[in-house]
Amino acid sequence: MIRMSEPIIEINNLEKTFSGFKALQGINLQINKGEIVGLLGPNGAGKTTTLKILTGLLNADRGSIKIMGVEIDKQLPAWLKAKIGVVFEESNLYLRLNALDNLKLFAGINKIGSEKVQELLTEYQLQDAARKEVKKFSKGMKKRLMICRALLAEPEILILDEATGGLDPISAEIIREKVLDLKKEGKTVILCTHYLEEADRLCDRIAFINQGQVIAVDSPAVFKDSLQEKYIELKFLADSEMSEQRRQDFIEEILDSDDNYSLQSGYLTLQLNINQQLFEKAAGLSSKFKLLGLEKIEADLQQVFNNLNN
Repeated sequence: MIRMSEPIIEINNLEKTFSGFKALQGINLQINKGEIVGLLGPNGAGKTTTLKILTGLLNADRGSIKIMGVEIDKQLPAWLKAKIGVVFEESNLYLRLNALDNLKLFAGINKIGSEKVQELLTEYQLQDAARKEVKKFSKGMKKRLMICRALLAEPEILILDEATGGLDPISAEIIREKVLDLKKEGKTVILCTHYLEEADRLCDRIAFINQGQVIAVDSPAVFKDSLQEKYIELKFLADSEMSEQRRQDFIEEILDSDDNYSLQSGYLTLQLNINQQLFEKAAGLSSKFKLLGLEKIEADLQQVFNNLNN
């Protein structure tokens, strides 16, 4: 039995080449039981290729994968396949069947009772559309149904490739909330996404992938704390007796040309790097402008992503 905080998936030196193009160049990653791990990176970085090898849809050229303590040699054993739920970006539902029959078909093949089908339809807010043809579903409804199907066999691991990409806000939020619920149940979730805010909110750890390699793995908080440049936003109110031109000239005397600020209707808002110059500039501005407030700007994963890819 795999315990919480023990690796449920171990990927070592994974390599894959397509017609001379090295899609994976030594991917290394460990994923622990019960955690949500995000895979982030630009298009073509190797995220989906990694997931396809992990689920047995592709074979690696080199490297090894161990899932739930079992070394994988090309094909996943049937019992292990049942432990992994997979939802890729493209829909592979039976469009002419209704939602209920889509799930019943899969449930019947896997000897799963109809009560589980009903439970999932309700949980993912599809019960009212259960007898509606899937071809009439919105993209968000189709994606929710795909997740229902992936969860029918109650897998230990759920792999989501762009699960909320291009979805309506309601469907996207339902999926995000359910991902967090799965974590509470002790499930392991691998989330491939382009939405950095989503990864920040959902993931325990994030693996940044670029050019077929994992270039960094850590928690969102650690990544954001690692940024050397930290900023404070300051808000001032200009002296009402100063002309617009005089205000502008005064600001330019104090600030550097690359400082980020806006001046509208006498209100000055600017973002400054936290260093000694911050205090000098703030003191200089305070001689003519009234300081209304200041607030530390929280770093975000977009900054981390940009730094790593550079």
